[in-house]
Amino acid sequence: MTTRFCKMNRRDIASSLGEIYRLVEAPNYVCRSCARSSKEKGNLCKPQKIERSKETSYNAPILGLDFITDEMPLNISLKKAKKALKQQKKLQKKLAKVYKKQQKLVRKQTQLNNKFNQLTAKNSLGVVQQEPVPMH
Repeated sequence: MTTRFCKMNRRDIASSLGEIYRLVEAPNYVCRSCARSSKEKGNLCKPQKIERSKETSYNAPILGLDFITDEMPLNISLKKAKKALKQQKKLQKKLAKVYKKQQKLVRKQTQLNNKFNQLTAKNSLGVVQQEPVPMH
């Protein structure tokens, strides 16, 4: 059999059931994608060697596949960390933009205050302001 287990359809499985039994009897590899197991590496799409301790025999069931449970949390936490970093950079960029706008408004307010102070100083020195003449 040369096809991978995940590519087989029902008819292929039914016709080669004896060979499949032989291949899964004492598996040496497990697929990281679909969790199928096989004696040969070529029957799986993403094979990974099954590490056995000396106490585990071929007849004993394999209860814990540690390499699957150990990889997943690391992968998930790495993705979450990358996502959080990306979001943090985005928020820092927004904050920098708001800060820049705030500084611009502060400068504008200072200029307006100076202009207002100059106008109020002229009025207090006795410069009489002329009232606009209404147009009829």
